[in-house]
Amino acid sequence: MKIALVKRRYSLKHGGSERYCVNLARRLKTVGHDVTVIGERIDEELASEVDFVPVRVSRLTSSTRNRSFAENCGKAARQGRFDVVYGLGRAFGLDAVRVTERLQSHWVNVYYRNWANRSLQRMNPRHRTLIGLERTIYRSSSVRRIVTQSRLDRKLVVEHYGIPEEKIRTIYNGVDTNVFHPDVRDASSEVRESLGVSADEPLFVFASMDFEGKGLRSILDALSRIRDKDAKLLVLGIGPERKFARIAHSHGVGHRVIFAGRRNDIQKYYGAGDLFLLPTAYEPFPNVNLEAMACGLPAMTTVTNGGADVIEEGRNGYLISSVHAVDEIADHLDGHLRLSSSRRDEMAAACWSTAQSLTVEENVRKTLDVFEEILLEKNRV
Repeated sequence: MKIALVKRRYSLKHGGSERYCVNLARRLKTVGHDVTVIGERIDEELASEVDFVPVRVSRLTSSTRNRSFAENCGKAARQGRFDVVYGLGRAFGLDAVRVTERLQSHWVNVYYRNWANRSLQRMNPRHRTLIGLERTIYRSSSVRRIVTQSRLDRKLVVEHYGIPEEKIRTIYNGVDTNVFHPDVRDASSEVRESLGVSADEPLFVFASMDFEGKGLRSILDALSRIRDKDAKLLVLGIGPERKFARIAHSHGVGHRVIFAGRRNDIQKYYGAGDLFLLPTAYEPFPNVNLEAMACGLPAMTTVTNGGADVIEEGRNGYLISSVHAVDEIADHLDGHLRLSSSRRDEMAAACWSTAQSLTVEENVRKTLDVFEEILLEKNRV
């Protein structure tokens, strides 16, 4: 097949959705498909591995940037004469689109809790543009399939945009088990020593490029409430570190929080932890949840996170009701630290078992099944 992937950045230096695009392109090429990426930017070191079609973007405002990207990707897709054009984000000219970013119509409802502020934000040109793009793309007759990463987003796409169920396919993210696996725990002592954390000190791990939206504020509050005052928090990712360091100090836990920035060998840090925390306000299906679990690290997240689909309460992780449920977070932290070492080993094994059923290869196989469905429909026309 001649396949085009549409993604703003083709990169291993940004978030999980960018890494997903790179991994998908690589594996599609490995199994013999011709892959082109249409986007705005590509990492210099990746430029030789894939055909890349750059599109121009108007940077005047956020609205013009998003709309011009969508429109110019559509033009590039039509000129390329591809068998299947798969959008990993908001763009025109697609045969299928993956709900990769947060569904904007729902995110506004979740993030802006005050109804008056929420009403004002719905008039914000940026939000209006993104919601309008979603509505146009998802309802387009040329878009034959919408791929969601979770049952949550499947439900939201139907509710917000009236998309018929038969147009939607749900494909969970996959994890690269060659990189993320329980053996990384062998380096735990070395990693903890580099962080200044002793072997007997509990270590919670948080990883995100969005500190506020992914619940770091609530985690810091919860950390101040738990019984074990030696427990530490490792914060991985790039964000407003000074702001959250001040918040940590205001809760009296500044000395227990380690801001380690972005790490290319993040799997080693998962392996050194006791529990992964991502109480996000809303997320389609964050890769970090599954990556941490593949390293034998149980995950705690919210029921408003699509990743909740693969969490079995008390077996491979924990679920809380919302990003603001600080008491629930604290209770789960205390409860996890009370577990025996054998019980924690059982949870680690269950996490690995979950990850083994959700590999990158399985994700690619199911994605190709969708592409085949699209080709059959196009050939019938």
